[in-house]
Amino acid sequence: MRKIKIPDGQTPPQDWLEEASRITSALASAESDEERDNLIEKHATLWRDDRIRNWLLGLFNNKCWYTEAQESVSAYHVDHYRPKGRVNDIARTKPESGYWWLAFDWQNYRICGQLINVKKSDVFPLFEGDRATHGTPSSLRLEAPFIIDPLTDDASLISFEMDEDGCRAVPMPGAEEDDCARVAATIEIIGLNRLDRLNQKRAEVWRECQEKLSSYNAAAGEPLVLRSLRRAMIVEDLRKRVRYQSELSSVAEACIRKLGSEVVRAKVHG
Repeated sequence: MRKIKIPDGQTPPQDWLEEASRITSALASAESDEERDNLIEKHATLWRDDRIRNWLLGLFNNKCWYTEAQESVSAYHVDHYRPKGRVNDIARTKPESGYWWLAFDWQNYRICGQLINVKKSDVFPLFEGDRATHGTPSSLRLEAPFIIDPLTDDASLISFEMDEDGCRAVPMPGAEEDDCARVAATIEIIGLNRLDRLNQKRAEVWRECQEKLSSYNAAAGEPLVLRSLRRAMIVEDLRKRVRYQSELSSVAEACIRKLGSEVVRAKVHG
């Protein structure tokens, strides 16, 4: 997984923000959960609005924020990272009230493929801490969610490796036990390894990078000038594959980190 970058000072369109603010104020003034639920349902088109959807898509080159895929996970949805309605544990046995006050907060939105969003649904277990409450903004910072947020540095905890089923999401080598548990939960909750088409598409990227790394090593027997030219072209190709804008760049990154020499890694990232 790759951390999503929101440039300093960038926000969604102002007219969308104003609409979202008015509805959020109405939610806070609602006199019952039923009234609040009806308001959210009535204005559900706002988080599906092209103004916010296109703005979010533009932040990551039209890629799913959880998978980095552009096609493999079907149509895009605007996911509420913290569920707006009810909230469930992994076993879906202990539903709680959701984060209704974040229903129209763009900072709670994540672009994701339809199948990923459907799998995630309202599941949002906490690893540690108490569930945040409305009126206490700091309580969000005191939560320790299981699901890894692609807007945080923890996104790098999810790496990839090849096996007989394709290229699958796994914990980053060296990750601590708690973080490995969070990665495993994230993979299960949002179904990162559930879609065969996605696994195979990641495998294609992995194999292509592996071939480039093999070609780099094979150039060792060539004359210096030819070797330098060939290796420079390979390094440039690998650099393009790990760019922020490239599809499945974190898969290419994982392949280079695990199979590439220290010299290659330094050149690609230097």
